[in-house]
Formats: sequence, C-alpha cells, structure tokens
Amino acid sequence: MDEIPELSVDEVEARLGQPGFVVVDNNGGGRYRRSHVPGAINLNAYSFEADALPADTSTTLVFYCSGPG
Repeated sequence: MDEIPELSVDEVEARLGQPGFVVVDNNGGGRYRRSHVPGAINLNAYSFEADALPADTSTTLVFYCSGPG
C-alpha cells in the first residue's frame, strides 16, 4: 500500500479554494457547525455515499477530524 502523504496547515491554507483540492471535515455535525476549515465539506466518516466525493479521481482530498473523544 502506498504511503498517504501529509500536508502542513500552511500547505492546506495555500491551496484552499483551488480547483482539484477538497477538504473534508469528518467531525460530527455540531462540531462542524461551530468551527470548520473554510470551504470544507462535512462527511460522516462511517457512513457516506461515494457521490459525496468529487468524481475526478485526480482531486486531492484532505481529511481531518478533532481526534478521538
């Protein structure tokens, strides 16, 4: 399996809003509404439809959450 690359906060910030770059917030709806990365979409990490993600498989996807608990 290929290693999943990591991006720094500065790298993500620099690319926000660019075509082919999508940020996905995997927190619950309440936390998402209170605070999320600008432009991030909110998806339940355990239950979402494939069409919620971009159809273009070359799109860079950045997933984040607040961590356990």
